[in-house]
Amino acid sequence: MQRRGHVRLLAFFFALATAFTALGIGLLVAMDAPRATGGVLIVCTWGVATVGFLGVFWHRLTIAKARWRETQDWLARIRRASDKYRALLEGAADMLLVVEPASGAVRECNRSAREALEGGARLPGAREEVDLEPLALASAVQEPATRIAELVLAADSARFAAAIQAAAENLSAPQSLSGLHLRGASGRTLVVEARLAGIDLGDGRVVQIALRDVTREKEMERQLAVHERLSSIGLLTAGVAHEINNPLEGIGNYVALLEREDLAPADKRRYLDLVRHGLERIGDIVKNLLRFARPREGAGTADLAGVVTRALELVRFTEKFQATTVVREGLDRPLVIVGDAGRLEQLVFNLLLNAAQAQQGLAAPRVTLTARAETNRASGERELAFVVEDAGPGIAEEHLDQLFDPFFTTSGGTGLGLSIAYGIARAHGGTLTAENRPTEERGARFTLRLPWPEERAART
Repeated sequence: MQRRGHVRLLAFFFALATAFTALGIGLLVAMDAPRATGGVLIVCTWGVATVGFLGVFWHRLTIAKARWRETQDWLARIRRASDKYRALLEGAADMLLVVEPASGAVRECNRSAREALEGGARLPGAREEVDLEPLALASAVQEPATRIAELVLAADSARFAAAIQAAAENLSAPQSLSGLHLRGASGRTLVVEARLAGIDLGDGRVVQIALRDVTREKEMERQLAVHERLSSIGLLTAGVAHEINNPLEGIGNYVALLEREDLAPADKRRYLDLVRHGLERIGDIVKNLLRFARPREGAGTADLAGVVTRALELVRFTEKFQATTVVREGLDRPLVIVGDAGRLEQLVFNLLLNAAQAQQGLAAPRVTLTARAETNRASGERELAFVVEDAGPGIAEEHLDQLFDPFFTTSGGTGLGLSIAYGIARAHGGTLTAENRPTEERGARFTLRLPWPEERAART
C-alpha cells in the first residue's frame, strides 16, 4: 500500500514538472520576433524557475526515498522481532495466554493453549501477516474475545480471578496456583499449575499466564496414594484383628452369662450394656479403617486435633508403634483448617509410621507431636504448624534432598509414604519439610505448615 502511494506521488510531481517545462518552452517559442531585452529576460526567468523547481523536487524526492528505505528497514526489523517472538510463543510446550485483567478477555495465546483448551478454535492465534488497513484493524477489534472465566471450572474461578488481579496490581510479585481445573478439549478436565505475571505495556497492563498440564502426574499421584494406602492397611490388618478379637471375646462371655436362667435382672442389664459397648468399639474400629481406606475427596473443613487422634488410633494397630510413647502439645483444642480430613489423616499416619520405623530397636521410642500458630515470612499470613519429632538417629545429610522422592527408602518399605505426605501437603496449599534436631537431642523433625484462616477469625 505504501509503495502505491509513493508511485502516485511521483506521478503527480512529474506531471507538475512537465507542465512547468511546457509553459517555459511555450513562452520561448511564441516570441518569434526580436523583442526587447526585458522580454528575453522574462523567458529566461521562466526557464530558470522550471530548472530550479526540478532541482528542489529531486532533492525532496531523494530525501523521501531515503526515509522510505529507513521505514522499510525499521518495519522489517519489527517484523523479524515479531516473528521471533511468535516462534518462541508458538513453540512453547506450556500453555501461554495474555489476558486483560479488567475484562478477563484473552488477547493472545499459543498453539498449546488452542489445542488443549475447550473452544480452542475461538481463541486468538497467530496471523500470517498483520494488515494495517483501518477497516481490517476495526474488524479485528470488534471480534468477540474469549473470557478466561469461560475456561475455568466454577470451583476455581474465584481464586483464579483473584490471582489475575493480584498479578496486575503488583508487577513485582508473580502469582502461583496449583490444582487449577480447566475445561479441556473434547470435554476433558485438565489439572494445571499456573504462574501469572503482570506486564505494563505503556498504554495498559496485561497478565501473562503460563499453564502447565499436570493431569497425568496428578492421576499417577492418586494411584500411588491408593497403593500406599492399601500397603498401610496391610500393616494394620494384624492389629485390627487383635483389637476386634478382644471385644468379641468379651461379647461371647457376656452372651453365655445372659443364657443363665438364674441371672438377676440388674446383672442382665449390666451384661447387655457391656455387649453394646463392645459392639460400639468394633464399629468404631471398622469405621476408622473405612475412612482411612476411602477418604472423602473434595474441599471442606477438618479439625487437625481430631485428625491426629484418629491417626494415632490407627497407627497403634501396627506392631512398630505399639511400644512408642507419644507426647502431645497444643492439640487439646479444635484446630479447624480448610482441607480433606481423610487425606490429612493419611498424611499424619505416614509421618507417625515413619517416626516409628526410624526408632526400631530403641528401648524407649518416643514421638512428640506439637501444633502451634506461625506467621509466613514471605506472605505475612498466619499458618498452622504441626511438628512430628522422633528420638531416632536422624536423617543422613546425603538423604535430606531425596527424602520426599517417590520410591526412595532406607527402611525397606515402599518408599511412597513421605512422597505421598508431601503431595497431600502441597494439595492443601501447605508445605512439608524435614530436618535433623539439634545434636544434643538427636532425631528427626518433620514440619507440616498449612494455611489457617480460622486462627485469624478467632483473633479478630
